Amino acid sequence: MKSPLFLKPLLAGLFFAVASAWPAFASGPAGSAPPIPRLERVGNQYHLLVDGKPFLILGGQAHNSSASNPKDLEPVWRSLQALHANTAEVPLYWELMEPKPGQFDYRLMDAAIEGARTHSLRLVFLWFATWKNGGMDYAPAWVKENPQKYFHVLNDVGQPMDILSPFCRACRQADADAFAHVMAHLKREDAAHRTVIMIQVENETGLLGTERDYSPEANRRFRGLVPAALMNYLQSHRATLAPSLRAAWQAAGQRASGTWPQVFGRMADEAFSAWYVARYVDAVAAAGQRAYPLPMYVNNWLINPGNVRPGDWPSGGPTRHVLDIWKAAAPHINLLAPDIYLPEFEQICEAYARPDNPLFVPETRFSPSYAAYAYLALGKFNALGFSPFGIDHAVEDGKLTARAAPLADTYRILRPLLPLIERFQYSDKLFPVIQNVDWAQVLRVGHGLAAVVTFPQPYTLNGPWGRGILIELSPRDYIVAGTGFHVSFREQHGPRQRAPLLSIDQGTFQDGHWVFRRRLNGDERHIFLPPNRGRILRVRLLP
Repeated sequence: MKSPLFLKPLLAGLFFAVASAWPAFASGPAGSAPPIPRLERVGNQYHLLVDGKPFLILGGQAHNSSASNPKDLEPVWRSLQALHANTAEVPLYWELMEPKPGQFDYRLMDAAIEGARTHSLRLVFLWFATWKNGGMDYAPAWVKENPQKYFHVLNDVGQPMDILSPFCRACRQADADAFAHVMAHLKREDAAHRTVIMIQVENETGLLGTERDYSPEANRRFRGLVPAALMNYLQSHRATLAPSLRAAWQAAGQRASGTWPQVFGRMADEAFSAWYVARYVDAVAAAGQRAYPLPMYVNNWLINPGNVRPGDWPSGGPTRHVLDIWKAAAPHINLLAPDIYLPEFEQICEAYARPDNPLFVPETRFSPSYAAYAYLALGKFNALGFSPFGIDHAVEDGKLTARAAPLADTYRILRPLLPLIERFQYSDKLFPVIQNVDWAQVLRVGHGLAAVVTFPQPYTLNGPWGRGILIELSPRDYIVAGTGFHVSFREQHGPRQRAPLLSIDQGTFQDGHWVFRRRLNGDERHIFLPPNRGRILRVRLLP
């Protein structure tokens, strides 16, 4: 028999009161909650800890409107299971969660949590509120209908835009209050399960269509001095600043103080927007973390080809130009994450994988070619996770679509390898393989060895591509995993010859331990990963 609804909060409160008053009950094996997810930093290494252990995200993000009806999430759960994913990214909408000021409706949120649990998935919530893609579409109607109180950005000719101003204290407080309520509810509903492991605060923040806010408050601040906190950050981090920001500061005379144009010159508008957008978002994140301190991140709309100036992309979002400004302005944001839909995937990862910022790819193209980049992100750039956007209908008529099949194959291979990859991240023992226009590649794996990788299928722009990873277990013991390539180990010194093989085994990993399936010998004595269905091989070489 279910408890009446009005008793649910009372019973929950009684449980936590008993647990607090009786430590033996709270900390015992049967009664204790798993530790809260957190981002751990040791030196320049980062690990997302879930249930107290490192966790790498193989994710998929739902379409923007899918979480507005629990039935629309059913294809999402089915798709993620078919893709072999371990994490879902699902929006939360301020407009639907607080339809009237101070009145909250958590049903959609609870349904998403329950759906993820039922399908054995972890969950990352995306808070769509003041900003979504550089605009205000997800703000509640009561915010949109009162522009006097919740005032908008003005463009350079004084016209109001459909963007809430980062200088609007009333809106910032309303967003922060709503987010704090959401996080407090999440703690009540999920602290015993830890289904939700991370939170995205806002979505693709910034001002789309203008380089900065020209409201009276904004103009006054733009003419004023750059905040001392930012100037101190620039001075203490001058050697590691992003090249474009450092160049703008140097070109303007590398001043120790001044107005925004005096300090940043040609980058003044974007730097100004970045500081105040980041301060706003940080206030929202801080309110949420006080209620329930899950790891929080901000995603970013990148600068696209053909963009001329800030406003062509959401000005003030955490582009590579202004990452350092965000780091100074938003201490409650754990990481800044790029949404990668551009072909320069590797260069973008390199810009965001910094000693002060771990890489996470919360959105990327859901396509046969981009599936290969999961190996690159995890294996070369020590990413916390990888998550294509819009995976809702990866399964149609009970089958994976052609678009989804390469990602499903990639995740199927990666899933058992995750503990191994996490263990060897930040080392020189992971070697991603991604097919390009060349028919062969050379990976210099150390110990006098090179791995020559060849691809039996021709390269096509839209993929699928040969893809995978080599993992060095010891100097003559390698995991070779993936799809669509051959490997030949060669000696780099002495006689020009292949490294002699001891054995090739096909298998998998379970809880980090190798599970043998079969020995490949005779006609099958070669290191081959078929193009249509990948596999995991263990290759041992003679000394």
